[in-house]
Amino acid sequence: MNRFKQRKEGRGKRKLTARRRTSIVALLTVLLMAATLVGGAALATGSPAGDPAEGGKERFIDEVGLLTGNEARELSAKLDEISVRRQFDTVVAVVDSLGSKSARLFAADYYEEKGFGFGSGHDGIILLIAMEDRDFAFVTTGYGLNAFTSDRQESLENRFLPHLTRNEFFKAFMVFADGVDDTLGQADGDMGRNRINATIVSLVLALVIALIVTGIWRSQLKSVKRHNLAHEYIRPGSMALTNKRDIFLHRNISKTPRPKDTRGGGGGSFRSSSGSSFSGRSGKF
Repeated sequence: MNRFKQRKEGRGKRKLTARRRTSIVALLTVLLMAATLVGGAALATGSPAGDPAEGGKERFIDEVGLLTGNEARELSAKLDEISVRRQFDTVVAVVDSLGSKSARLFAADYYEEKGFGFGSGHDGIILLIAMEDRDFAFVTTGYGLNAFTSDRQESLENRFLPHLTRNEFFKAFMVFADGVDDTLGQADGDMGRNRINATIVSLVLALVIALIVTGIWRSQLKSVKRHNLAHEYIRPGSMALTNKRDIFLHRNISKTPRPKDTRGGGGGSFRSSSGSSFSGRSGKF
């Protein structure tokens, strides 16, 4: 009678242990799924968001009177609408000359001096042209460093530059604004895809952890374990190697790219006079 009672209690303990193990796996899965939701929310808020629209901010600055009054008002309205909706300052500036600075450095310093940018990263972009030597540059910072990849910068330049070369300045500026809006839309789409990828990765990670945990438990139930090395299965003296040779299969070649010149001009990343990070392109029109 006592033996039967002990067996029954033993089975009850094993069932309780199994329930605990199942509960732990379920808890791990729930925690990882919660982490997935938090990560998705973090990515969702990774798109530009910052300060509300500041009243009186002039996003089209024309120091040489290049556009007519009606053109300037229409362009300003477009720049304001995109900037507020995207929470990303979109600026066009026309100056007479660059002085001793490169076009990109002048544009970056001009952007900072005028106090442009949303949020702590000063998210935004500026297109600046200097009429004296027909220089142009557009530079971006903050969220724009991720949104405006080198390919997207080239695509944006190809949209507005032909109009600049034909002195169609109003058309060029409007096309630039539309290009910025489109590029930001593409970047937001990438963020959405990244959220989906992060969710998939988290779910796969949860499954892997659950398999590892259950695998460890399963291994504890075996009295005989598999050997990792082949010689563990060989009887002493039953095998003798008569020939050995090394066979060359492949080789690895490591390449290191040359560092790019980021002192200004051309394209790529650089720093403003204050040390802030910018990226953009420049040239002649």
